[in-house]
Amino acid sequence: MKKDWKYYLGISLFSYSFLPMSIVAILPFMGMTLAQAGAFAVVFLASGEMAFWCAAALLGKEFVTALKKRIKSWFKRTHVPKPISRGRHRFGITLLIAGALPYYAMLIYLLFFSHHESDINFLAWTLVGGEAAFMAGLFMLGGEFWERLKYLFQWPGEAMANATP
Repeated sequence: MKKDWKYYLGISLFSYSFLPMSIVAILPFMGMTLAQAGAFAVVFLASGEMAFWCAAALLGKEFVTALKKRIKSWFKRTHVPKPISRGRHRFGITLLIAGALPYYAMLIYLLFFSHHESDINFLAWTLVGGEAAFMAGLFMLGGEFWERLKYLFQWPGEAMANATP
């Protein structure tokens, strides 16, 4: 691929296209009104989308093919997952459970206690913390847990058919 102005502009636009998604994710915490946040999100996300498509056009088919190949390689299993220690397993399960608790705490709070509009930031950050704990728990549990979790969503007939030689 020739590294000329099209390449550098395309890479810049491609990099920019991910910025709006991360900025829009923090909009609820910026203290804007709903109308302001909505208008900002729509315009900003549209600009990111247009930047992505312009980057794809500037970089060409070979870049898009290489990008797809790299993304697919992230999801291929290249090695057998290593077992984790009992303590790491317990800590990961604790984080998974802790990640689910904020949703129930928020539900109880909203149903049974009086709440004010100023509490929305605290509630939103509580949910973000719960999500972070849940994700950390999944990564803490490692690849072996992911393999077991995968079988949870398979039809038992498929598992039996794959198990018999």
